[in-house]
Amino acid sequence: MNPGRVSQFLLFAFVGAAEAEFVAGDLAEEFASLANRRGPRVARRWYFRQVVRSILPLLTVRLRSGEFTRALLAAAGAVIPLAILDRLWSFVYSQIPLKESLHRDPALLAMNVGLLVVSAWLAGLRVRTRPEAVSSAVLAAALTALVLCAGPAPAPVLYVALAIPAAPVGCLTACCWRRSG
Repeated sequence: MNPGRVSQFLLFAFVGAAEAEFVAGDLAEEFASLANRRGPRVARRWYFRQVVRSILPLLTVRLRSGEFTRALLAAAGAVIPLAILDRLWSFVYSQIPLKESLHRDPALLAMNVGLLVVSAWLAGLRVRTRPEAVSSAVLAAALTALVLCAGPAPAPVLYVALAIPAAPVGCLTACCWRRSG
């Protein structure tokens, strides 16, 4: 019986490597005890609520300890090439008069998403622990959304929908590949 993937993902996204074993272990003990007494459904809801209530304190501890910086740098390393390419296209787009019929080429967008996956994979090789990998994946998705949605030129919806999950997939795949190798 497990507490649920979403709850565990959120927990590892915000807990630091130093605290991951202890926090997850304590919550797992309470979850097992509660599941035996009141059932797995009640225990899963309790676990999820505990994780959500713990996000801010755990994030504060990570910020103070400096662990968050490593995950943020990995996420930024994954997204910087995409930001550069997107800004370059926006600059070129701004220099063309009568641009109403000009749209981004699908091949260019596919190349950008592919580059994002590769750069996220390379950035994911730099993280050491599972909590760092999950944190960098969440941060990479957030930074990708920020880069694409806050840009000067509107990005196509399908492009944004493919790019946002591409960054965390690259980060997590690299971490899993490194652990298996």
